[in-house]
Amino acid sequence: MSQIQRRKFLKRAGQTAGLIIAGGSIKSLLVACGGNVATTPESTSQTAQVPSTGLMTPGSLQWGGESTSGAPYVFQDPTDPNQLVGFEVEIADALAKLMGVKQAFVQTAYGQLPAALASDKFDFIMNGWEINDDRAKTQIFSVPYYHYGQQIVVRADDPRFKDYTETSDLTLKNLAGMTVGTGSGYKAEDLLRADKALTTKAYDGNLPFDDLTQKKVDAVFLDFPIVAYFVLGSGPGGTTNDKLRLIGKPFELSDYVVAFHKSSPRATALQKEIDQAFGILKKDGTLKGIYEKWKMWNAQQADIGIV
Repeated sequence: MSQIQRRKFLKRAGQTAGLIIAGGSIKSLLVACGGNVATTPESTSQTAQVPSTGLMTPGSLQWGGESTSGAPYVFQDPTDPNQLVGFEVEIADALAKLMGVKQAFVQTAYGQLPAALASDKFDFIMNGWEINDDRAKTQIFSVPYYHYGQQIVVRADDPRFKDYTETSDLTLKNLAGMTVGTGSGYKAEDLLRADKALTTKAYDGNLPFDDLTQKKVDAVFLDFPIVAYFVLGSGPGGTTNDKLRLIGKPFELSDYVVAFHKSSPRATALQKEIDQAFGILKKDGTLKGIYEKWKMWNAQQADIGIV
């Protein structure tokens, strides 16, 4: 069975109960299942280029996210279950190094992240997090660290799309009359259901790429980072799917940001410090290098100042 068939969606509604795993360790999670594993690598202390006065625990940058089925953001390394990997793991490590501290990942069910942040379970949320009106009531946000969009995926041999490339300017109108697969609870599902010219098939379980290959849907529409992992084969466990291809540039653009609890007395200070760190990482090539490694780099990142 392929890696794609084994993977499950991280449902954005986050309906499972929270489980805290401090210090970047997945030991607490697997001990309950009979496992015995070590923590993820952490940053080594160095001379700080950025202050860290806003951290809850001096010397420790603690960030919350959902690692269960969390590729490519943060997830258990398929080649080494002792470690957590993902492009956000690498970003957290880069932030911590600039601040001269260690990073610690705190495992929390996606839907429980706001409550855990408000309860000071960690310093901030970083998990493909976006700004919306509801979150803005209780959270403040960093500058964007990734400019992402939704991506159309089709069968490589589908003649209906032969004239489209990855640089074509497409919209959902180019899929009019077709059945399009996506993930249940994802932003892409809302966009698809709002278009009455499309038939939406939302998957609450296995990814829709197998159904696309088997001609059960005409196209897939999903977050570009997820497509990069499951179609382009980026990162540990990722496998290139030669039967599928991307068409068009990502669209319906939005930004990933770090979220801090608005009522925390440390929030404003830490927001400024994280923004300062992101400013450095955007200019010194670190973020670009991470995104190139994970096959997420595109010219759209210049819109948020990444070079």
